[in-house]
Amino acid sequence: MTLGLLGSEESIGLVIFSRSFKPVVPTKDAEGRITSLVLPLDGLDSDSARNLLTGFEDLSTEQWLHIHGLSRGHPLVLELINRGASAGAFHDTLEHYVTKEIFSKLSAEQKRVLTVLSIFREAVTLDALLAHELDVDVLDSLVEQGLARQVDTDVYDVHDLIREFLVRSIDDQTKQSVHSNCALYYSKLSKSSETTLEQIYHELASEHEQEAIEKIVEFGRQLVSQGHLELLSLIESVNLERLQPSLMAPMMQLQGDILLMLGRFDQATEIFDTASNAAKDAKLPVVYSEILGSQADIAMKQGQTDKALSAHKEALEVQVELGDAKGAARTYNNMGYLYRRKNDRTKALEAYSEVEAIISSDESLLGAQIILGRALLDLGEVERARKHAFEAFERTDKANDMLAHARAQALLGRYHAKMSDAETSMHHYTESLNIMSDVGDPVSMVELMILLGEVLEDSGRSEEAIERYREALIIAEANDLRMQIGELLSKLGGVAPDRQRRMEYLQRALAVFRELGARTRMREVQSQVHSAIMGR
Repeated sequence: MTLGLLGSEESIGLVIFSRSFKPVVPTKDAEGRITSLVLPLDGLDSDSARNLLTGFEDLSTEQWLHIHGLSRGHPLVLELINRGASAGAFHDTLEHYVTKEIFSKLSAEQKRVLTVLSIFREAVTLDALLAHELDVDVLDSLVEQGLARQVDTDVYDVHDLIREFLVRSIDDQTKQSVHSNCALYYSKLSKSSETTLEQIYHELASEHEQEAIEKIVEFGRQLVSQGHLELLSLIESVNLERLQPSLMAPMMQLQGDILLMLGRFDQATEIFDTASNAAKDAKLPVVYSEILGSQADIAMKQGQTDKALSAHKEALEVQVELGDAKGAARTYNNMGYLYRRKNDRTKALEAYSEVEAIISSDESLLGAQIILGRALLDLGEVERARKHAFEAFERTDKANDMLAHARAQALLGRYHAKMSDAETSMHHYTESLNIMSDVGDPVSMVELMILLGEVLEDSGRSEEAIERYREALIIAEANDLRMQIGELLSKLGGVAPDRQRRMEYLQRALAVFRELGARTRMREVQSQVHSAIMGR
């Protein structure tokens, strides 16, 4: 909503109040325009703060000024003073006040409960506290004193001010011990992306860093596919250079892939260079071939088609030697795309024929078959594409992989769009989008919404197409998917109803592709700008 307001002509704004440690909205969009300002709430002014201090009948001006200066107008501190903490004792700083007047008066068990609540990043249930063998009966008194917060019936967290002081004052040994117990608690919960992330966070902060690294390697791709790009900050908290090459290579590969998704090509290139050397040293040919594919992707996005093809060919040699059918099918699909970009239809069809040959001998390559079907449609090989579209749909309809079925439905939607059957096409796209809303990743959702927008556009329903493109743009910007942001801006630039708005979108798209160094797309958008200027 915040990002959507950037293009609005209305004089409206959005204010969000949040206590979360997670970023709520990006501070800038892809072109560097400010989208949101983070404003920490200051304390209350003197008169407002004085109204909260109802427990004191007679306070001299000097005493009040001291209290207000000490509390900085923080309502929680004023409430604690009001509930019986000393107002007359002199303390130099708020830190001294909190330590002497609040923490020193707590029982040992109250301090333990607050410490554990402070180490957890999210509000937690009573079960989480009981796992630390705490006496949860003290929670009521902590809530009454304003130190802990009851979020729900059996869900608690700690006030930010208290967390700040506690985390700063806890010794390293205690921190590690509590983080270790938190990690153990999350390990016993039913597996989800959120619990896995929290377990990794606490393991990295305790003596279980090795276990955390192994989880990142094992579950990292799955977490990223579900949109948890915050995994990047956890990877960056690890000193990767001291790892053994066998762990360093896949960790850095994942780091590079996230940077690639975020459009940070220069950083991704550096990471991939180091990761490929580590993969060679560790004798991890599959990881090495995948890194070559990612490097080819960067080269392709930067308009360096020959360099991209060279990297794919090198990866293909490794995959053929290993008998890696899945990797080879993916590489041939990518090479076919690059040959299409070079307008070499013959070589593109040769590459896609190789994919067909691999698929015929391996029934598990559904993903490659779906990509192949899309490519053949783009090349006008409608009958070949139809075969793959219906095969993929039937096979995924019988399986439990909802995401694969959603992609197969998207392919069917594309086929029916090619056959000018807009209603059937939109039916499949909408069904696919419904599934992806529940289990899909942001990249796939954005791509699908673009396809749906194209069908609406071809059907003459431009306003609905614009709405779909805008929805997709919000998702792309919220996840910082810069290539997709550029693509959507160029789409909006092609369908916006007036010339001024078209030019605005296209200029923004040009700025995104220029920042990314995506030279091929820059040239294509420049052609769109020229057409818009000429009124075509």
